Amino acid sequence: MKKVLFWDFDGTLVYSNHLWSGSVYRVLKHNMPENQTSFDRVRAFMRTGFPWHTPDCDFTRCLDGLWWEYMYAKLEADYVGMGVEQTQAQQFARQVREEILNPENYLLYEDTLETLTRCMQKGYHNYVLSNNYPELVQVMEQLGLMSYFEEVVVSARVGYDKPRREIFDYARRLAGMPEVCYMIGDNPAADILGAARAGIPSVLVHRKFGSGRISDAAYEFERLESILLIL
Repeated sequence: MKKVLFWDFDGTLVYSNHLWSGSVYRVLKHNMPENQTSFDRVRAFMRTGFPWHTPDCDFTRCLDGLWWEYMYAKLEADYVGMGVEQTQAQQFARQVREEILNPENYLLYEDTLETLTRCMQKGYHNYVLSNNYPELVQVMEQLGLMSYFEEVVVSARVGYDKPRREIFDYARRLAGMPEVCYMIGDNPAADILGAARAGIPSVLVHRKFGSGRISDAAYEFERLESILLIL
């Protein structure tokens, strides 16, 4: 009987402290320190325009390299909205990609590696299932994570974003239709709702829950290592 764990990436295995907003802001301030756009203003721009903001759309036309072309157009428009000239905005957008792919912008949770190891010892196969850019595998390799995972399913290579059922079904087929599986993530909509629609039980992690439940997840834990209690 094959047992599989599907893991979200950012916010679940690693944390990046506003990865996209921070990258856009750093590129802006590095090139135009006189620009008065605040970090909060940058964050406002980052709340729309990403493929995962409109998961009902089909992005199969924007796979791999075309995914970044789509993102360049969005980021260029954002920079223009921050007062950057069009030509410079095009350059800045491409520098953002370099920032996003810099492994120094990601930190592992303190219990990530130990939890992944113990899950494998319990006979589970680990897969990543993430709304993310096409080069995620390379970043994971630089972070020392790939040896813990059999496959990485990324929305930019599939054309659908969580919570779309298609990406969950794709991941399950890739894993060989396991008899036992869980989706583990920090996002109640993308991870938990998406898994529910696909018939996959889920675990919500890294949330401060207090005394009440905040999602329809089968389990809710503040720390990754607590997952071992249910396996």
